[in-house]
Amino acid sequence: MNMSQPGTKPAPPISNVYSAEPTALIKRLSEKLRTYPDVNVPREVKLGFWKTSCAKEFAPENDDFWFVRAASLLRRLALKKEIGVSRLRKEYGSRQRNGLRPARFRKASGKIIRRILQQLEKAGLVAIEKSAGRKLTPTGHSLVDKVAHEIVREATVSK
Repeated sequence: MNMSQPGTKPAPPISNVYSAEPTALIKRLSEKLRTYPDVNVPREVKLGFWKTSCAKEFAPENDDFWFVRAASLLRRLALKKEIGVSRLRKEYGSRQRNGLRPARFRKASGKIIRRILQQLEKAGLVAIEKSAGRKLTPTGHSLVDKVAHEIVREATVSK
């Protein structure tokens, strides 16, 4: 079909996790994850006892931290297909400032990542893959793809 003919509609944009704006996708996914009863903030996090890394001085101040990190993990799993906790610790790690000594890279907290992944497993969004780490279930893929489709559709309508 020739697109130069009058009266023809352009093809709809392909929308998936790669085409959606990452910050908008994570924000929208975190709002959706609040509706899941299996994904909830542990008491220790609410009290400020857990830090995201040994490189950080304080616990996260953002009240939405748990849901934002869970949404970010879902996006990361959608991009990487299969990934383990050790690799995720490296990806969420940061630079530790040591005063006068040189800065060093430190991995992120494994407990926070592991606990979020366990909650996402209970919600049916993530599954354990033998000797490969975790991967998204079809339910998890559909959630991420639906949210990405909404974001891409809103972006094309607003243009």
